[in-house]
Amino acid sequence: MTRKTMTKNSIFFLVFSFVVSIYTIKAQTNDLPTQAEIDAKLAHFNQGIFQTPLGTFDNNRGVMITGAEQNCINAIPVCAQSYSQTTSYTGFGTIQEVNGTCLLGKETNSVWYVFTAQTTGTFGFTLVTTKDYDFALYDITTIGCAGVPTATPVRCNFSATNGNTGMSPAGTCTSCSATQGPFSTELAVTAGQTYALIIDNWSADATGYTLNFTTGAGYSSITDIVPPTINPPSSVVNNCNGTFTLAFSEPVQCSTIAANGSDFTLSGGGVITSATGIGCSGSSTLTSSVTITYTVPSSGTFTLGVQVGGDANTILDKCGNAMAITQTVTLNVLNALTLTPSVTNICTAGIAVTLTAAGAPNNIAGIYTLNPGGLTSGSDGSGQATFIVNPTATTTYILTATFAGCTGTASTTVTLASNVVVSISPVNPTICSGTTTLTASLSVNGVVNPGATFQWSGGSTATTAAITAGPGTYNVTGVSTGGCASGNTATSIVSLASAGSGTNCNIYYVSPAGGGSGLTKASPTTLQAALTASLCTSSIIKMQTGIYTITNKIDVNSYVTIEGGFNSTFTIKSSDMTGGANSTTIRRSNLADSDDAASCAAFKVVGGASAFRIQDLRIEMPGSPNVTANTVSGISNFGIKIGAGCTSYNIVRCYIDAGAGAAP
Repeated sequence: MTRKTMTKNSIFFLVFSFVVSIYTIKAQTNDLPTQAEIDAKLAHFNQGIFQTPLGTFDNNRGVMITGAEQNCINAIPVCAQSYSQTTSYTGFGTIQEVNGTCLLGKETNSVWYVFTAQTTGTFGFTLVTTKDYDFALYDITTIGCAGVPTATPVRCNFSATNGNTGMSPAGTCTSCSATQGPFSTELAVTAGQTYALIIDNWSADATGYTLNFTTGAGYSSITDIVPPTINPPSSVVNNCNGTFTLAFSEPVQCSTIAANGSDFTLSGGGVITSATGIGCSGSSTLTSSVTITYTVPSSGTFTLGVQVGGDANTILDKCGNAMAITQTVTLNVLNALTLTPSVTNICTAGIAVTLTAAGAPNNIAGIYTLNPGGLTSGSDGSGQATFIVNPTATTTYILTATFAGCTGTASTTVTLASNVVVSISPVNPTICSGTTTLTASLSVNGVVNPGATFQWSGGSTATTAAITAGPGTYNVTGVSTGGCASGNTATSIVSLASAGSGTNCNIYYVSPAGGGSGLTKASPTTLQAALTASLCTSSIIKMQTGIYTITNKIDVNSYVTIEGGFNSTFTIKSSDMTGGANSTTIRRSNLADSDDAASCAAFKVVGGASAFRIQDLRIEMPGSPNVTANTVSGISNFGIKIGAGCTSYNIVRCYIDAGAGAAP
């Protein structure tokens, strides 16, 4: 025979009543088949049409089937010393798994079997048939089915001889070509080794065959009668996410694993909520491990047991052997950690704060670490530990613990209230009559403390945040939710306004430049002057278009209408909001209000005001395109800030670009 290695793109032709295109073939021996070998194999094709890698032929002699077992991953488990196949397979599985072997046509009408040697000895078998069958045997102990396409079979037979084939003492070759005998040599196997056997039905026989695995003195038993076990107990893997993975000694049937986890028990109050066979999705029917989801009352060591499951049977291996229910395995669990401070807010730097750590197993030395500071502590009989810290600033403490290969963390923040400030809104309001509402607020380190308590003095002795106030002086102090008293006393004086210089229903004219009396169109005044003149009278303030830059809040009281959009002669009215000189544009500079360090307002309506109207204005706040942003932290923007208790007012056709407040 001439030796010649073919490349993947090599093609050769043969004539056998017709021309057949042959796929690229490379024998395990690197020898091309001779024409005699090819003719000998082709002579075994039945009449008619069927598909092989060497062409399409016909077979009408019976039923041929397909199935998942035509892929190695779903191979038929060998559970007896004899196996009868009453029908035959056509084609191959979803992938072509045989490459570079003595099977020159790769997989041809193939099916896979899998077995594990139960005892050490010799392995042999006989496939009983009158037709031309071929086979290859792979050791998949370490490579699994995934490694088959690149592996070399330990035995292979492509004999063109009709009749029985297999592995026997009569065999003379390990990898037999078409011109060699139908029997390969036997194989020495070791208990625990797993093999995959592919049977190729070269002649497309539809009558079936029998597989007899050789028994007797010196031969390995491959019949699995041993129940699966937890393999080994130390192979349980805690995934540190409320699940662990458990390995079995051999593949088990996916369908016998109860999804609710009832095949397993967990000691010490632990509860198993689900179990999922790894790789059991799709067409896979067997798995070697399971992911178990669980909860436990506390960290520590627990015992996992196997029991009869909710699916009315226990876990079965590929041959139906039931897992024993007396098996147990130890599982170490680290639950979520907690870190609890004795107080979350402190008023004085350096005072002692107790942090209580919990979640670790009981009585473990040095299991907790606290940072900053690098402090360590063991857990007590309840899994807890305490740390004493003396924060001199607002500090976030981080707790860590490692157990059973898992690391948990927890954190808490202790806030030092170094800047506790109380304020009143509005400050020093002027009312036309009756009363107004004063509201106290408390901030800690620049952040409003919603649960603070207050104590008023002067015109009121109330302890609520908001009070109703007539003319007079009002003082307030506050205490934060953390028990820290304000470092100041806020004061607001409520004044009763006298009548303005004009009469009721006066009209005041305003321009960006001002300078006039405001009583005539030809003598416009400033907005602030017009508001002062109209205080507590029913007045209308008409504003020219243009840009008005203000550096403090504009106070608005009752009975006033502020209306923009007038031209320079106050003869034409517009509602243009496009900005700049086209509109009555008010730009508020980036300074805090004189009465509230946390507020930057354009218009601030006093509490309790009524019958006011704001119309046809464009308001641009700090951080908008034409106004410099706030630079002092903790300031919020308000285009129009309306006090509590305001009634019967209208805000019409106003465009407000709020810009952006400052970072806290």
